[in-house]
Amino acid sequence: MERLDRTGFLEALGCQVMWGFMCLYWRLLSGESALLVLTCRMVWSCVFIVLLCSFVKRTKFLYLMRDPRALRTFITSGVLTSANWGVYIWAANSGHLLETSIGYYLCPLFNILFGLIVFHESLTRMQKVAFGLAACGVTFFIAVNGGAIWISFALALTFSAYGAVKKKAGYPALPGMAIESVLTGIMGGIIFGAGTLMPALWALVPATPDAMAVTYEPLKMFLMVFAGVLTAIPLLLYSAAANRVPMVIIGFLQYVSPTIALVLAVTFFGEAFTLAHGVCFALVWTGIALMSIESLLHRRYASSLDAA
Repeated sequence: MERLDRTGFLEALGCQVMWGFMCLYWRLLSGESALLVLTCRMVWSCVFIVLLCSFVKRTKFLYLMRDPRALRTFITSGVLTSANWGVYIWAANSGHLLETSIGYYLCPLFNILFGLIVFHESLTRMQKVAFGLAACGVTFFIAVNGGAIWISFALALTFSAYGAVKKKAGYPALPGMAIESVLTGIMGGIIFGAGTLMPALWALVPATPDAMAVTYEPLKMFLMVFAGVLTAIPLLLYSAAANRVPMVIIGFLQYVSPTIALVLAVTFFGEAFTLAHGVCFALVWTGIALMSIESLLHRRYASSLDAA
């Protein structure tokens, strides 16, 4: 049996825990426009990653700037990840943390959908059942609660589309992340410049301040800058873990983040956990459990064949 790399496991778990608790950080900045917070996140994560690459003398990613296909790929992935960040920041600060949790639970099912459409993969019987259960849960939520589910769809769609774009392109993980951060930082800088010249731009996504919002300007500025570091660290941990830990382990650990968000939404932020939420979560969780059991059985069967 393959021995689990403890360091890789801790890296994978650490990035998921950081992502799960990150909603607390965005609440500190809820007094600012979510669009402004997003642009600062884009710019400062770029600065941090470029400085880190320079420090460890890993600047070979710059060759990708001369590849038109790479530029198209990473501009697309940069737009998708920025959209994902923006929706999450706004939702976390607007009382929709439960919907963000549903969105990230839906990601494995959206990955199946992209595999079917983009990579022409076939669905197993269990995957069809899981997808059907999730569809029933989401349909019930829409029927009872109305349009708030768009947040879940937006997060699942952008996150899964991001993964599909990166998989189809096939570029190395770390150079790809570095060049993507540069392009994302440039986009963020352009938006920030436009907002500086036209402050009304920030009003398109107005602030939704709550009791946690920081009002002390120097601290607020520090939090804006540190958002870049906080963005980059889990990405680096995830990239490192992907090279050390089997993907099945990473697949299971990806549910840590939305589970933390779910618990915080109900216990810390006091969001109402309605019948619609309960039915939707129950059906999505059942689908995920069926897929996980199938994956474990398939892995065990493959291991027994290798040992034979």
